[in-house]
Amino acid sequence: MGLQGEKIYNVARIAGSLGFITFGWDAGVLGGILLTPEFQTAMGFPDVTIISMIASTFLLASWLGCIIIAAFGMMMGRRSWIIVGNVVQIVGTIISATSFSYGQLIAGRVFIGIGNGFLTSMIPIYVAEMAVRTNKRGQGVNAMIAAASAGTALAYWVDFGMVFAKSQAVWRFPVAFQIFWSLCTIAVIYPNPDSPRYLYAKGFDTEGDALLERLYVGAITDDEVKQGKMDILASIELEKADTARLRIKDFFWDTSEMQAARRIRTGMILVGVAYLMGIDMIFYYMTTIFEVYIGLAPLVAGGLAGAATTVLATANYTGVYFMERLGRKVWLMGGAAGQTLFLAIFTGLLSSPGPQTGAAAAAMLFCWIAVFGPTWGPVTYVYASEIMPLRYRHLGFALSVSTQWIMAFITVFAGPIAIANPAVGWKTWIWFLVFNFLAIPFVYFCCPETRGSSLEEIDLLFMSGALNDTAAARTLKHENIINEKSIEGSETP
Repeated sequence: MGLQGEKIYNVARIAGSLGFITFGWDAGVLGGILLTPEFQTAMGFPDVTIISMIASTFLLASWLGCIIIAAFGMMMGRRSWIIVGNVVQIVGTIISATSFSYGQLIAGRVFIGIGNGFLTSMIPIYVAEMAVRTNKRGQGVNAMIAAASAGTALAYWVDFGMVFAKSQAVWRFPVAFQIFWSLCTIAVIYPNPDSPRYLYAKGFDTEGDALLERLYVGAITDDEVKQGKMDILASIELEKADTARLRIKDFFWDTSEMQAARRIRTGMILVGVAYLMGIDMIFYYMTTIFEVYIGLAPLVAGGLAGAATTVLATANYTGVYFMERLGRKVWLMGGAAGQTLFLAIFTGLLSSPGPQTGAAAAAMLFCWIAVFGPTWGPVTYVYASEIMPLRYRHLGFALSVSTQWIMAFITVFAGPIAIANPAVGWKTWIWFLVFNFLAIPFVYFCCPETRGSSLEEIDLLFMSGALNDTAAARTLKHENIINEKSIEGSETP
């Protein structure tokens, strides 16, 4: 029979967290080794353009991994894609860790990126779909991003410790250690089942029933279990009733009954904007920013980089605990406002370089990271994974995450080149500042609140009036009333 109830969900969360550590590890491990003599020697002392290519190839390959999921995501289960993604990452890590030229390293990072695209597209969906309690779903997906931040922090501290070594192990060991996290992810997720929503969507009703009985720890005829199944099947039925398939024009103005294109568009913009705020520029070049642009000593810069990633991880995990205390829109708008303030001050300080302004700029960067950690870092993933209709969930979320990688690629590749140009320099940060500010009105006007709703009930937020009187819609509305009463009851002292 295997695990029962929340134990299944907890295993999914642990496996998902381990998978996201590999994502964070890559960002952290590269940022801490780029300037080491051992890495520079092995790569033939690459210039800033080659360094940008090494860093950004992973991001472009991650985009490719997301596109593969968007096209073929329903050919295998969520769990199977996660396992395949880890295997691909292991192959890429072996190639990278044994590199003696930047060409080989770039080739290895292509494999790592494709595997990462599989993981970042499928893990949040898998974790969200395994949550039978709505008050657990946001925390679960949020925990994935917190794990990525923890991976970044761990990698930076390993890099910091390795600078005292004097061999090629300075950079090869941290790069190779990514295999450990991939193997752990496979070991944890392998015994776990796939998600019930995937099983029902593929027509495996018997297997779906058996899994729901395990998740709810009850018979399929029990009211709660039966209602859970009815909600999933009602959602599938509504999507079948939506006769308008995805059309290009709907991504600009969606008039379809389930507004699938609008939901995908919202997720893509939201996640894309998050990665135009400067987070990848900061964490891929953290040590370089402190050392070259702020003017700190190499050892101090390395220590501060590790501390900054630790602040991000701590802020992320704080957000996991408080995730369901506030609405998604409150987290996002409040975060964007705080980030705009701190980045504006940071940019102004960089325009007047000096020891005192450099120290103050570093402090503002820490404040920005502390705000981003529990807000735009994780909540965009939570929201994008929630709003997608079941039929297009793999497609919509994969496309949303793909925008992250495209925007991150642009940032990581072009950012250092722009900053190194004397005519541009510190003005590069104005670009990021603009997106921090524009995020506020976008969330306010374009993102309905989803907190407290099941994945099926979220369909009601986007559904057109033409479907209101269908049996499937009435099923979801009835469940919505029950949940609201339950929430009210639980909040009564």
